[in-house]
Amino acid sequence: MKEPVYVAADIGATGIKIVAAAFDGARLEVKDTYSVKNDPVVENGCEYADIGGMLSAVREGLRRFGKNARCISLGIDTYGNGYGMLDKNGCLVMKPHHYRDRRIDSVMPRVHEYFTDWQLYEQTGNYPIKTRGLFHLYQDVLEQSANIKKGTRLLPLPNLLEYLITGEEGSERTIASVLYLLEKTGADWNFQAFEGLGIPKKLFGPLSEPGVKRGVIREKFAEGGEFQGIPVITVAGHDTESALLAIPELDESKVFVSMGTSFVFGARVRKPVVNKDSFRERFKNMRGAFGTYSLCKDVPGFWILERCMERWKLSCPKLDYGMVCDAVKKAEDNYTFLDISDDRFRVSETDIIQTIYDYCSETGQRPVEGMQQTARCLFESYALYIRWSIERISRLTGITYKRLEAMNGGVRNKLLLQMFADASGIPVAAQSPWASACGNLLLQLYAAGEADSQEELGRIAFYSCGPVIYKSNPSPYWEERLQYMKQKGLFKEVQ
Repeated sequence: MKEPVYVAADIGATGIKIVAAAFDGARLEVKDTYSVKNDPVVENGCEYADIGGMLSAVREGLRRFGKNARCISLGIDTYGNGYGMLDKNGCLVMKPHHYRDRRIDSVMPRVHEYFTDWQLYEQTGNYPIKTRGLFHLYQDVLEQSANIKKGTRLLPLPNLLEYLITGEEGSERTIASVLYLLEKTGADWNFQAFEGLGIPKKLFGPLSEPGVKRGVIREKFAEGGEFQGIPVITVAGHDTESALLAIPELDESKVFVSMGTSFVFGARVRKPVVNKDSFRERFKNMRGAFGTYSLCKDVPGFWILERCMERWKLSCPKLDYGMVCDAVKKAEDNYTFLDISDDRFRVSETDIIQTIYDYCSETGQRPVEGMQQTARCLFESYALYIRWSIERISRLTGITYKRLEAMNGGVRNKLLLQMFADASGIPVAAQSPWASACGNLLLQLYAAGEADSQEELGRIAFYSCGPVIYKSNPSPYWEERLQYMKQKGLFKEVQ
């Protein structure tokens, strides 16, 4: 008899992980995985989400797992951006633009004709950043694209994939929140913004909660596979919110960072924090599963490092993360730093090395050269940004944080986690590298009746994903570097 497994499709901005896990009544155990890259499709100078590639990855994962296991259900979480539009016949109107597509480079001045950044922040609880779904949608309005002319229903990316697999449509709340499409409490769509920007209200249907059945896998998607008819569960569609479910005892004394293509840093809060200080600090409020909220910000994470590695591989084809970490250890003392949240690092570019060089020159710093110095500059900039962010969020909440919870693929980078601990002055708990997939699986257990509360899911997570603790080694080095960044104006104090 084949072993029963739950299957999580965790679709990141640069990679896709399909995970099969068995549940023994107390803990989840990963039985098999399947991973592929997730690059955008480039056509006529524009970047599009590779929807076909995502569906193919899910199908192939199910096929592979089905050889030795019986799939109970499937859940899908994705990176926190992207949407598709259906027409009156239920067909996808056009290929969804990738969120880093440069078409939105000039969208914010047009938005400001109707709303200031503060007005948008008051409405959504999210600091306006041009790559977010709301502003891509407004770009559709400006272009009078087929999405606007023919669209009848908007579906966030994970729900679009659910629809293409099951034929059932719906919009899950956590992913709609991070697209900036909800009002600040996450209770409903932000119709005030839609009206001001000329976005048709008819595009938005009922919101659904995570942890419920969306439909079953159709024959059209299964293509003869034995997984036809398997239930598809709507999980927390936003991968970061999914990952937070996999952190046991995530209380208000801890901050978190999800380490992937983007770094999402933040803390759980009891209600949205929307004031002038949180606005100036560029924090956003995310709606999570079970009515939770997170005050957080996302910045380019391994996106920058991966683009650097693409350039370095031109002269060193076998380069991997281990070799980059070795280069960081061998590098001389670093005196150049990046504010990784700078908007220039958020979008696609032809030469990231030149972008870093230009940033250093513009900020009056000595440009870094070569892999060793560039990688060390980047690693230390990551660590100092975390240190700075802990300082800033503590001012907003009044809480002195005791531990940093790190999650997802970046926790495999031991050198960087130790830098986080040393720079921040608090221990770092390295949670599961599969945290988003784990949270996805947990909500499938909830839907199946294997757990009946968030607390019970936390206990399962505790037994399934034990952390590795990195103790902090205090040193004047990090305080000196932080003060340097403040003096150079790279990190600005909010008055």
